[in-house]
Amino acid sequence: MGDYIGFEQKMERYRSLMDIPEEMIFFFEQDGFICERNKSVESQLEYKEEEYIYIQDIFRSVFRLENGNVALAGKPEAGRFETAAYRKNQTCITASTYIHFLDEEETGCYGMCCARNIGKYKETAKDLISAKVEVEEAHKERNEFVANVTHELRTPVNGVMGLAQNLLATSLTDEQKESVEIIKQCCSSMIKIINNILDFSKLQSGKFTIEYNEFSFHQMMDKLVKVNMPQVEDKGIKLICNVSADIPDMMIGDELRITQVLNNLLSNAIKFTSTGQIVINVVKTVDLEEEFELFFMVIDTGIGIDEKEMDRLFKSFSQVDASITRRFGGTGLGLSIVKNLVEMMGGSVNVESEKGRGSTFSFSVRVKKAGPDINGKTDAVKESSYLFNLGDIPVDDEEDEGASLYILGSPENISEVRANMEKLVICIEMENWERADSFADNIKQLVAEDTMNLKRKAFRLQMTVRKGAHEAAIVQYNELKEAIDKAFGEEEG
Repeated sequence: MGDYIGFEQKMERYRSLMDIPEEMIFFFEQDGFICERNKSVESQLEYKEEEYIYIQDIFRSVFRLENGNVALAGKPEAGRFETAAYRKNQTCITASTYIHFLDEEETGCYGMCCARNIGKYKETAKDLISAKVEVEEAHKERNEFVANVTHELRTPVNGVMGLAQNLLATSLTDEQKESVEIIKQCCSSMIKIINNILDFSKLQSGKFTIEYNEFSFHQMMDKLVKVNMPQVEDKGIKLICNVSADIPDMMIGDELRITQVLNNLLSNAIKFTSTGQIVINVVKTVDLEEEFELFFMVIDTGIGIDEKEMDRLFKSFSQVDASITRRFGGTGLGLSIVKNLVEMMGGSVNVESEKGRGSTFSFSVRVKKAGPDINGKTDAVKESSYLFNLGDIPVDDEEDEGASLYILGSPENISEVRANMEKLVICIEMENWERADSFADNIKQLVAEDTMNLKRKAFRLQMTVRKGAHEAAIVQYNELKEAIDKAFGEEEG
């Protein structure tokens, strides 16, 4: 009884396999006659159950007769391949086919064949390829359009900037001079945006290349600090640059692109940092026979980034918060360009940040070693001639200076508050409202953890400064100074 039930179960399994609707199953004899087939053959190839069929009539390029026996015509056994399967009406379908020859004595047939209609899948694949080509063409047209438009924009913007510079060289009233300066700053911002869009278009179209030339690393870092120092000083923050002593001066790489990456990161750090400092550290991490790796860190004490928002940082046209665009400006392309450039130079970029406590952007690039100097010069550098520190990179204590600024009432915090207060009153007296606003914002952040009284007075002062009201600003300044002196005492910072 047990054997009989076992046989019935096996037959049921066999029937289940034969009833698979997508798969056509054939069992054929030595001359190719199909002795058994499933219903899928009838539905897909349109043969009736009582009709006689030969396997070579369906798969014409797969089987041939040799001395009355069916054989494979160059197709593999026990392996999947694509071929045409002919219907009764002589049309055909594309089938993924599997063939296996059997032991005729044990199975009662010469071989089996399984075939699946993949015509729809192939049509879908063709549609996908066509859609991909169309999308790529659309992207190409878009990038070319953007590149052409931005090129055209450059000419009028450069013209306006040139005219603004010429106007500044003429006799202007203070009010006129301030207006022209604003025009010049707007043009500079526009040129930066245009350059970012152009670089992004080149990266997207694959036209961006890395050029390897010999250059002085120390001079590059010195220029970087000098170019960005005015912006840093305008905001009343510090910029510190440390370069490890084991980094040679001369090397082979793309100086322009390394500078572009650093400028992008440094520009962001300056933009989002109101109090404290920005530190650039550069060390050599890998030293091989013909090349070495440079590791850069740009550390700021700015607004910071929430952990859940970091994954959006390096995406094109993306900023972590829409309010950032309104407050600080920008297209959201800078970090996307940074990521692409760094990867093209054989490195990677990373970020660590805490909301309200600053950010650390780090990246690595591979550069080649320069040959010996033909004039016999060495890499010795006169440290006094550069605006960066050459030597061992200082190791931060448990709590660095930047972080301690945010601890209300700490010596660093009090010193920074008083320094910003002194600069603020000078700017108010000179009616330099843009710089005054920056120092007022610094003060507001430095007292942000104190009582509502200090925060309210700092906010009121900043709003008055933004209105450009000289007398009212002095009144608000004196009220805030008195409140700060009362809160911090009369200690000198």
